[in-house]
Amino acid sequence: MSGAKKAVFYAILAAIVVVALEIASSAFLYAVNKDRMASLPGPPSEPATFLAVRTGLSWLLPGSFPDPATYRRMTRLPAGFFAEDPEQGYRANPGRYVFRYSGMKQGKVEHLDAVVTIKADGTRFTGNASSDAARRVFVLGDSYVFGDGVNDEQTFGFLLQAAFPNAVVHVHALAGYSWANALVTMERVKDRIRPGDVVVLGYAAYYKERHVAAPSRLRSIRDWMASTFPEVELDPKDRLIRAQVDQDGRLAIDTIPMHCKFDPAYCERPAPSVEYVDKVSSELLRAIASKTSAKIHLLHMFGPKTDSVLQNLPANVELIPATPQDFGYVMQDNIMGLDDHGGPYWHYAMYSKLKPVIAAWQ
Repeated sequence: MSGAKKAVFYAILAAIVVVALEIASSAFLYAVNKDRMASLPGPPSEPATFLAVRTGLSWLLPGSFPDPATYRRMTRLPAGFFAEDPEQGYRANPGRYVFRYSGMKQGKVEHLDAVVTIKADGTRFTGNASSDAARRVFVLGDSYVFGDGVNDEQTFGFLLQAAFPNAVVHVHALAGYSWANALVTMERVKDRIRPGDVVVLGYAAYYKERHVAAPSRLRSIRDWMASTFPEVELDPKDRLIRAQVDQDGRLAIDTIPMHCKFDPAYCERPAPSVEYVDKVSSELLRAIASKTSAKIHLLHMFGPKTDSVLQNLPANVELIPATPQDFGYVMQDNIMGLDDHGGPYWHYAMYSKLKPVIAAWQ
């Protein structure tokens, strides 16, 4: 056989081997994933051979070859974003940070960076405000309100600051915060709230388990830390705020260890009753409202409208419906699929709900 014929023969043989491997790999992947085929969003983004090799190696070396459908990481650069706070449990350190969200696409790791600036008072940067601002807007809430995953200039706090140049917008929000944190904040800032100022208070149904630091909340933190920050060594000084109501209806707040590792018995406790959680939540809202005579705009972001906590609101609390169902268009974007928090479209949607009501309240 001539050299040219040999080259053609081996090329054909190699092609046959590749095709055979692809067929065998597809069969292997089907056998492994057939139970979840119906939930897959579409055809695989990688060749079946590569997927098969990665799947097999991931069994031998767990964690070395992450599933692109589930691999997501978040890193805060530089380190040291969080600091201890005896009342809140934790707070943010002043500085300029990059929140880096990582995932996999077509077998390659990609990432998105969001710039986050924390001012000296612990609030997030919302733009340059006038030094003699006539009004203040205090915004309280969690990571959605803070703007996890979006740049400083994309948050609804920044958009409000731009819309009201004669006011100053203070965003007192942070990942994992709840109304218990908001109550501590209100106690700290109540003497700065003047007539004509407003308060924006974020709310979602998932806040409620945070209010009482439910065992399920700690278990979710445990699982999230293991999947998102596997390299982080857990610190016993990390704490969560907790609100409680005694038999006489008196509200009390304390902090507990954040990580199940340091109080495993608490993490295995049964869930508190729905009635108790709703009672604590309602008492928190009443306590927050009692700290000021200013209008409080309750921004309802997620959850059913029939939520009992949203009924019989204090006199100075106005409900602002802002769930996905309250818009005539799709507004629930995310961080390029790398994170579940609301992206720029979501923040603009919140801004569109808040701007007219703040403008009307003089």
